Amino acid sequence: MFLPWFAAAALWGQPAATVRSPAPLGLSRLSEAARPGQAVPLAAGRFAVDALAAGGAAGVARGRRDEADYLALEPGREWSRPLRGPGNEVAFVSFQAYASSGSVIDIGGVRLGVTLSPTGGNLQLMYDDSTGGTLQWKALNLHVGAGRFDGRTLAALPTLTLRLDPASNTWDLFSGSRLVADQLPAIAARRDVRQFTLRAGGEGAWLIGLVMADENPLFSDANANGIDDTFERQRRGALLSATASPAERRVLALDWREFQRRTPPPALFLKRPLPDRALAATPPR
Repeated sequence: MFLPWFAAAALWGQPAATVRSPAPLGLSRLSEAARPGQAVPLAAGRFAVDALAAGGAAGVARGRRDEADYLALEPGREWSRPLRGPGNEVAFVSFQAYASSGSVIDIGGVRLGVTLSPTGGNLQLMYDDSTGGTLQWKALNLHVGAGRFDGRTLAALPTLTLRLDPASNTWDLFSGSRLVADQLPAIAARRDVRQFTLRAGGEGAWLIGLVMADENPLFSDANANGIDDTFERQRRGALLSATASPAERRVLALDWREFQRRTPPPALFLKRPLPDRALAATPPR
């Protein structure tokens, strides 16, 4: 979903309205102030928004389109950033990429890949299901329509958030604020490679944004188990204990996924580049 952001204009004789910048990647807890019904924003020291500097990487350059900045990677090129934190606590990594088929994202023991989808005109997100390092792609049932961006076929992935749990060596995946996979095993041989790395596929890739956080950037999650505290309290009357078994959490996560299937969570709103066709249809000003 695309949402333009407009500056508020002052009325004659009245003070100018305060203009707030959109939350990075649409993550509500990274907004400048909480709105009614939203979780309290994260403290500034609890997250970092990457500046998306090319850093001299070959075949990587800054771009700007529709008032959105991005990093453009040429086919086969890669760009990396160290992960935040010491690596022994739950951490969250959120990003948005426009990726061509063959693009791969490595994140501290998690490997995601973009491949052709069996549904026409789409690409799909896969994950490496191996635990020892031998590549074994498995579907996540997340299909994204492909479009033309600067003449290249890219899938505009939604904002994706990974919850990395080093204690259990597992990870969860959110598309927007919807839980799409939980307690998947990390690749043991890659867990100590604490990097976010994007490798572009056959038609390149764009990185629209990257956020790393010490707390859940999507919703209140005091026990850091990746499940919305509000849902936990409604279903159980209290939050799961930090010592709850993986089986207990799995049951609650399945219940939450079913709830989100019936009642889709709110969308995340952010600036993002439009496809070539949309640009061509925009009348001149």
